[in-house]
Amino acid sequence: MPQSISNQYQKVLTLALQLPPTERIAMIAELAASVTEIMASSSGATTVDEAALSPDEVADLMTVQPLSPVEIVKQGLLGSWSDLGISDGSEWVEQQKHRRKEARKWQMAL
Repeated sequence: MPQSISNQYQKVLTLALQLPPTERIAMIAELAASVTEIMASSSGATTVDEAALSPDEVADLMTVQPLSPVEIVKQGLLGSWSDLGISDGSEWVEQQKHRRKEARKWQMAL
């Protein structure tokens, strides 16, 4: 992890990793929306050069740090379709296809 990361960030990250997967996904969506909002409202002060990572930082981010079975359970990384409220995977896929098809109909009508 880059050294510029604050202790507060590390504490928040540690707590976030303890959330169930569905809550993590919701949190990621909130953070992404926040970043998009900030980027849209900025006066262009953030450039690619300012946001670029060094090769060492990229290597740190790409390094896989395997978890022990105890850590996997503790972080709530066990789960299945039922954890997401899905009882039948194939039925869920068909529902998604139907929803997308219906959404495309509306988009084409506009």
